[in-house]
Amino acid sequence: MNRLAVSALLVSCLSFGALGCSTTASVPTRSPAVAFGAGASDIQACTADGTQVLATHVVPKAGVTAVAEGARIGLRFATTGNPRVAVALDPGTLQILAGETPPVETASSGSRGPAQTELPDHRRLVAWTEGSIETGMRVRASTLSPDGSADASLDLRVEGSAVGQPAVAVTHAGNGVIAFIESNDDGFQLVVTHVTCATP
Repeated sequence: MNRLAVSALLVSCLSFGALGCSTTASVPTRSPAVAFGAGASDIQACTADGTQVLATHVVPKAGVTAVAEGARIGLRFATTGNPRVAVALDPGTLQILAGETPPVETASSGSRGPAQTELPDHRRLVAWTEGSIETGMRVRASTLSPDGSADASLDLRVEGSAVGQPAVAVTHAGNGVIAFIESNDDGFQLVVTHVTCATP
């Protein structure tokens, strides 16, 4: 694993209060099956169908937040050149909507554990970070039914090691984004994945 990935994990440990991290310790898995006692059942799962890097030179300690409003997603994060980046994103194309004011942020990125959002039919889309220094940290996501049953999780890692908690937001139409910070040999970058969650 590269030095930036190791640094990213240490920054993540210190930023989010996970004291006692070591080079041999694995970060506890906080998958929906563990966190919510989920079992197997037939679930109309959200699917991931496109991932891209949205920004480079990202400050990992600042984290990332996401909120849905109408047909767009608002993302907030920090870069080395701008400590308060706020953009409105088209979740279907993953393109920044130039000239639009991002939605007002309603949730803090300071919470620990899985990030989640409730869908119109009371399913939940949940995303979390898991892994170790040896294998790298990765973001996974799963759809939970109203009774807590979970589908098979998605692995959203692109090319590096994830840092901190992901952010999740889905519009009422079922178009959503999972955003997370990732480290690689070039530094820290913001990665966004488009998710489609079929609605009734």
